[in-house]
Amino acid sequence: MLSGDPAEEEPGLLHDTEYYWKQAHWLQSRFPKGVYADVEGLCKIVSRAEITAKDWSLSPGRYVGVDTATDEEEDYEERLAQIHRELAGLNEEAIALAQTIMDNYKELAI
Repeated sequence: MLSGDPAEEEPGLLHDTEYYWKQAHWLQSRFPKGVYADVEGLCKIVSRAEITAKDWSLSPGRYVGVDTATDEEEDYEERLAQIHRELAGLNEEAIALAQTIMDNYKELAI
């Protein structure tokens, strides 16, 4: 299917293509020319001395920090609404599955 509508159950090739294009763009924006660089909130090269100073903790947050930048292109209100719709659908499915389980349990007459 070629649909690009993310609201569909199976969004299709156009949606997948857009997703991977955005991921590639994200990587290129942080690593121009494919060259590694420390990125706040993502990655950092640390020395053994830094790890020792942090009591040998390998928790990423102790080294990379938190990325405070926001994605200007992201419509957060629309994304939140989309997540809410997905959650509502999953809740409806969970209720239906719970009912099916109860019906099957009653048929077993245990």
